[in-house]
Amino acid sequence: MEPVTVILADDHPVFRDGLQRLLEEAPGIAVLAAVENGRDGLAAIRSHRPQVGIIDLQLPDIDGATVIDTVRRERLPTRLLVLSATTDSASVYRCLELGAAGYLPKLTAGGEICAAVCALARGESVIPAELQSGIASEIRLRRSDDRPVLTPRELDIIRLAADGHSNAEIGLRLHISTATVKTHLQHLFEKLEVSDRSAAVAQAFRRGLLT
Repeated sequence: MEPVTVILADDHPVFRDGLQRLLEEAPGIAVLAAVENGRDGLAAIRSHRPQVGIIDLQLPDIDGATVIDTVRRERLPTRLLVLSATTDSASVYRCLELGAAGYLPKLTAGGEICAAVCALARGESVIPAELQSGIASEIRLRRSDDRPVLTPRELDIIRLAADGHSNAEIGLRLHISTATVKTHLQHLFEKLEVSDRSAAVAQAFRRGLLT
């Protein structure tokens, strides 16, 4: 199998170098670039088009949130994992709303970071349990009264997606094919007016469809 391609952006040289070594030593992961600011991070994503980008939230020149928003607006294929010391619910919510596929605290163990990189490359989202309750609270604060009507099957699927299950795992649990799961997800994206799983989960929480 081809390795998962990654770029990382962090302004702390010791942390950045340590993370780079960790990823380079992990089987199945290839680091294409390691940079110190958001501008270079965005340039590396545009140039290398890696599968996964690991970014800090507090970056010089261009902050992490702006990188996320730019990647989404330019429809770049890279899925972004925020790895930050900032873990307040408003910051986490904002990054997911902009299009980040995952968010981990900087204290996360190395093995979990590598596993998250591989999960993002498979199209999954990664939000650890310790952040989920804060996100749910933040979303409830922003909840809109306009709630799209979802079918019972769509509700089952969005709940399982919120729990971090892949399309294949959702299919096994609901006894339907992966293709059917993808069809239901596409209907969910249209109803929730989003373009990916993590944004759909965030919208479902925000609109009170999940608690």
